[in-house]
Amino acid sequence: MKPTFHKQRAAKWLKAIGLPAILFMSCVHANAQGDASPIKIFGYFQNSLQQWSAFENLPKRNSFSLQQLNLFFQKDFDANWSAFVNFEFLNNFSSSRQWGSGNLEEAWLKYRLNMRFNLKLGLLLPIFNDLNEIKNRTPILPYVIRPLAYETSFSEIIPTDLLTPVRAFVQAYGFFPAKEAKLDYAIFLGNSPNVNSNPDYGQTGIDTTATFLVGGRFGIRLREFKIGISGTYDKDSIFESFADVFEFPRSDFSKIPKKRLGGDLSFENTKFSFKSEIIKVDMKSDLHELDANLDFFYGTLGYFATERLFFYGTYWLMDQRLAVAASSGAWKENADISVSSFGFSYTLSDRITLKAQYAYVNNINESEILGQKYNTDDDFKIASAAISVFF
Repeated sequence: MKPTFHKQRAAKWLKAIGLPAILFMSCVHANAQGDASPIKIFGYFQNSLQQWSAFENLPKRNSFSLQQLNLFFQKDFDANWSAFVNFEFLNNFSSSRQWGSGNLEEAWLKYRLNMRFNLKLGLLLPIFNDLNEIKNRTPILPYVIRPLAYETSFSEIIPTDLLTPVRAFVQAYGFFPAKEAKLDYAIFLGNSPNVNSNPDYGQTGIDTTATFLVGGRFGIRLREFKIGISGTYDKDSIFESFADVFEFPRSDFSKIPKKRLGGDLSFENTKFSFKSEIIKVDMKSDLHELDANLDFFYGTLGYFATERLFFYGTYWLMDQRLAVAASSGAWKENADISVSSFGFSYTLSDRITLKAQYAYVNNINESEILGQKYNTDDDFKIASAAISVFF
């Protein structure tokens, strides 16, 4: 047999046993430790049933799904130092069937001096607006389908990586008391989005540029009221493929400056809850007159009928504008996705939450690609139910 055949079999074997072996060894190690703070292993998952009405060329469909599962490992070394690891699995994850995805979402070491200063080192979800850091905490969120910028199970069809910073490696954060208010801050640093995923071009998982992601959030909390502003800056090569369309050097579309600006506002009392966010992503380059904008907004108004039963209505809007000019033609695209949705969540117990949600989606797209025009105006409905379990 050829050596490559043995390598392929070995790779499949390692994939099959790798994670279970790691988890087993971690459990054994955790149980074998005699110190006062063993490794804590916990997590949660959300199973859902979604019914999508027909839209575009896709028929009506019903689908059960393990929408998301998160598995956590936490170790507290002392009063100041702790470590945390988060594995996330989406959409009935199966590597053998090529379903969904499995990701190492977080692996960081934390130093806590006091409420004013905390430091995380390692792979982490950065603080951006109100929801980004807790977007995968499905048991504490009322939604079956989260606002689109944060719905990781839709990351194959929604540009979540563009709308929000999904990873950083250094973050300092905390808050300062100011009479009855608290002044929040967070500053983080990470890779640019230009991370290699092709082994033919060298080591994967490595940033291929000399640029960084920098960002942060500053906010104010006053009792149940919270408001904040967030921002990031990096350089993105997402439009490099346009060079092939227009027959230009790929360097013409690499490392385009990208700016994100976000704002969040929330209020909650014993009966009512209101949460809203806005995200604006801007990319511009004078070369070939590239102008790309991606905006997102969501607002949710909720009502606590009882301590366990929560009703809500929410509206989301994603607006995309893209224009590239060249002597050979132009690429223009205007796309809007609006979602009106309502639902409820019911806390069955401290560890089990039941959810239901109905959404009406309108999708409008007007494009012009090298003289050819494409227009779509479609709407569809999604009815869903889910159960979130904390273990």
